[in-house]
Amino acid sequence: MKSTGKKILTAMIGAAALAVTAVSAQTLTSNSTGTNNGFYYTFWKDSGSASMSLQAGGRYTSQWTSNTNNWVGGKGWNPGTSSRVVSYSGNYGVTSSQNSYIAFYGWTRSPLIEYYIIESYGSYNPASCSGGTDYGSFTSDGATYNVRRCLRTQQPSIDGTQTFYQYFSVRNPKKGFGNISGTITFANHANFWASKGLNLGNHDYQVLATEGYQSTGNSDITVSQGTSGGGSSSSAPSGSKTIVVRARGTAGGESISLKVNNTVVRTWTLTTTMTNYTATTSLSGGSLVEYTNDSGNRDVQVDYISVNGSVRQSEAQSYNTGVYQNGACGGGSGGSEWMHCNGAIGYGNL
Repeated sequence: MKSTGKKILTAMIGAAALAVTAVSAQTLTSNSTGTNNGFYYTFWKDSGSASMSLQAGGRYTSQWTSNTNNWVGGKGWNPGTSSRVVSYSGNYGVTSSQNSYIAFYGWTRSPLIEYYIIESYGSYNPASCSGGTDYGSFTSDGATYNVRRCLRTQQPSIDGTQTFYQYFSVRNPKKGFGNISGTITFANHANFWASKGLNLGNHDYQVLATEGYQSTGNSDITVSQGTSGGGSSSSAPSGSKTIVVRARGTAGGESISLKVNNTVVRTWTLTTTMTNYTATTSLSGGSLVEYTNDSGNRDVQVDYISVNGSVRQSEAQSYNTGVYQNGACGGGSGGSEWMHCNGAIGYGNL
């Protein structure tokens, strides 16, 4: 009888486990929002067979075919916040011929803003809107993001049909297809947008979303609260600054140093490929990138530096003692990415 009782108990436990699995893998085929396993979710489509299944934790799966005009869905948080750091991983099952993208996606009110941080996309860059405005680029989490604002006139929103702006940060290089993972330091985006007058309002939801438009694909994505991989993070000491120097040499072997307040923070040896070099410092004062081993056909090109995600372009600086202009090293007044001689480009106070 003890043996029989154990079998019955085992069967009951197995049935209960199956019931839990069925609940956690709820499949959505019509427009819906809510919470699941501690995460907020949203699923929206205007037609067709797109569906999204809610899995354990921050995981969701989706699939869609070309009979779906447009759909978007994902898991995340409600309300959102500008200070969130997001990690994601999984599989993005599309190809370059399909119109789809993976993005950190959300809304604010007052003003009503729809925002996207595009990590990967297929056949169409969603920031390629007609009549949009470009606001430059900045670096975050190991990549450059190009920023664009688009206007949507009388289109669906979280408050019904409205006219509103969309803010886009588009990763360059974009992530690929298949297995995918990454970190998004949202504060870097919100701060750069604000520096250009692109302000956010009061946060509604924000999710790590999959979107498809007249295409075919699938995704299996898990989202979680993360820690920053490139930019300021909640664990950084007070006053700490993350500085990215984007540079290359013409021959390879060129040496540059980042200095703040006349103190060397980091020194790097360059290759001929344009690369992001990262350093963290709590120093304040004047900042510069110095070239120190000019010889033969060595030259240095510094595209820009970024300070906590805010880009300072080299050609916009007035201090460059390494550029060869007017027949002499340092003979110009700046305005160049190049250092042909030992010298430095100044980037102002930190």
